[in-house]
This record gives sequence, C-alpha cells and structure tokens, in this order.
Amino acid sequence: MAGSKQNSRALKFYSDVLGLEHLHYGIDEPQDKFTLDNLKTAQDRYQQAIIDLLPPSPADKPVRVLDVGCGTGELSKALKARGYEVEGLSPDINHVESYAEKVGQPFYQCVFEDFAPEKLYDAVIMSESCQYIALDKLFPVLDQCLTKTGIWVVVDYFVLDGVSGTMAKSGHTYTEFQRAVSDSRMSMDFDRDITEATLKTLDFGRSLVERGELALTMLKQRIEQRSWALSKVVNFILWLARKEIKKLDENRILIDSEAFRKAKTYRLMRFIRS
Repeated sequence: MAGSKQNSRALKFYSDVLGLEHLHYGIDEPQDKFTLDNLKTAQDRYQQAIIDLLPPSPADKPVRVLDVGCGTGELSKALKARGYEVEGLSPDINHVESYAEKVGQPFYQCVFEDFAPEKLYDAVIMSESCQYIALDKLFPVLDQCLTKTGIWVVVDYFVLDGVSGTMAKSGHTYTEFQRAVSDSRMSMDFDRDITEATLKTLDFGRSLVERGELALTMLKQRIEQRSWALSKVVNFILWLARKEIKKLDENRILIDSEAFRKAKTYRLMRFIRS
C-alpha cells in the first residue's frame, strides 16, 4: 500500500505540477532544446512510434490490443481514438479509476504473470513494463494472449553485459532477453535503438532534482539565519531522514544520462509469431 501511495503522489506531480500525462521517456530529435514543452512533444513522439508499429484498425474489424502496464491510460486512449479495440492491464490500484475515466474500456488489475486471458489479441504492447515481468513466465502468458498472426511490441531499456551495481538493478539483461526470445515462439521483425533519443528525459529529471535541492538548501540557510530554535528542529528532522537521504543520493546515478548510456540500451521492437 505504501508503494501505491507513493505512485499516486508521483502521478499527481507529473499531471498537476508538470502538466505531463505520460509516465515514460520521450524520443527527442537532436535539434530539440531542453524544455518542458519539448519533453511533452518527445513523449508524444514516443507514443506515436509505438502506434506506427501496429497494423491499421479497419472499422469493420477493429484490431484488438492489450496494453500491458497501461499506466494512466494515455496510450490506450490514443489507440481507442484511432479505432483500436483496446484493453488495459496494470497491478496498480491507482490506475483503475484513471483508466475508467480516460478510456472506458476493460481493465485488468493484476500482474501479467497472473493474467488469464478470456480472448485473443491481435497485438500486445509492453511500454516500459516488460522489465518487471519474469522472463520465464512472460512467454507462456504471451502465447495464450496472441492470435496466430498476433504481434508483440516492446519498448523498454535493458542492461548491457558486464554492468553491475545500481544500474544493473532495473531492466532485464539484454542478452538474456534475446536468449529468452529465441527460445520462444516469437521472432523480431523490427528493432530500433532509441537510447540516445531518450537521454534528454534523464537530463530533465536531473535538472528537477538539482533545482529542488537548491531550493531546500536556500530555505535551510534562511531558517538558520532567522531562528536558532527552528533551525534545531530542521536539523533534527534531517537527521531522522538520514537513511532515506543517503539512499536518494546513492540512486542519483539512475538519472545520470552518461551512466545510462554506458549501462543500458533502450529498444523499440516488434515481434511476430515464428
């Protein structure tokens, strides 16, 4: 429940403070400047890149899509507007209401490993959700979801060989993922490396953190100048939160674009039945 509450606060920060509807990286163009508006455009470009990999959805026979890790429902909303018959899946309880309001389509609150499909889908999309699914359990469920001509779209980052430490904790190892695919009934028919195009998203996140730290430092200095007693209270609170602060500092590398470039590969891929 604590993680759910934290995610809810993150959703509100993204939407209410930053005005961002998407919770994923963006695809930047080299000439794009480092601004919030350009981040929104980059995220829209990321979403469109996924849609472009799907077959057209004719009005007389809509393409049925399962959006795994659907988040706030923005991708599903865009697919519905384009005539796709889309359904969402996410284990997060905070996404239930959001998906109902934005999309109004069937929603499954569960992890993909526990999903028992009652119908077949023409396409399954995993946008930054594949990394959370155990590879040995992913493909059996995927096989149950897809039609004989179904496609699987994956857009996610993977850990490169030889990487260890904090940067190795999120994302499947790319070679292990490739090995799991080769042992499955799926084969790749599209692969685009978008690593470089996603780095500005990390730079934006780092900028937010640094601005927040600067604001807190200035506030602390002002309190110390004006009130000795209140300064003692602030220092005591910081002491109580020392473990959390240390953990945040250790995880700073996660929003370091140069470290990401060396440790990860971000791929936009499509797979078909072998």
